[in-house]
Amino acid sequence: MTAPSSARPDGDSEPLIAQLRTRCEALERRRARDADELARQRAESEAFLHRLLAGLLDVDDALAESVRWSARQDRSHAAATVESMIEQVSAAHRLLRLRLMGADVRPMDLTHRHAVPDVARVVDTRPTARHPADTVLEERVAGFYLKQQVLRTAEVVVAVPGLDPETPEEPAGEPKRSGQATARSQPRRLPRHKRRNRRRS
Repeated sequence: MTAPSSARPDGDSEPLIAQLRTRCEALERRRARDADELARQRAESEAFLHRLLAGLLDVDDALAESVRWSARQDRSHAAATVESMIEQVSAAHRLLRLRLMGADVRPMDLTHRHAVPDVARVVDTRPTARHPADTVLEERVAGFYLKQQVLRTAEVVVAVPGLDPETPEEPAGEPKRSGQATARSQPRRLPRHKRRNRRRS
């Protein structure tokens, strides 16, 4: 079936149609090039941001380890300079966590949760009967999310079936004494009026 003669392009319109087709093809190629360039720039920006945030996580690790170290020290013998250092490190750690939250970087907080391979890497196990198997008992290295994606997996210690570590027992032959009992070295003396009543009876 042939098109009506009125729908056929005449000799004058054919060059114009060809010119428009050429321009459309050129615009389509330019649009594809711009899309590729935009995707490349976005990938470079995301890679730069990932490296930057990963560097901040290293700082977070160092500060977190300093906080844990300071918590293990005997504060009764700590000098004023050490106390000041502990406060400064703790404040810096809190500030860094706030900055990470501002960049939509969130800690995973996996303790007492089931270890999922996509977000947690098991580096050690601990036998226990108080928690189901594969429950995270400790985060050796914290994991973080960047928005909805995993920025860094956590390094965790998980529970395995077994008995809990026994607490050290007191030496045999020494009965347990409360604080009041040890301080009492003499038998209890009754008040004077009660002693009189006891004699009469």
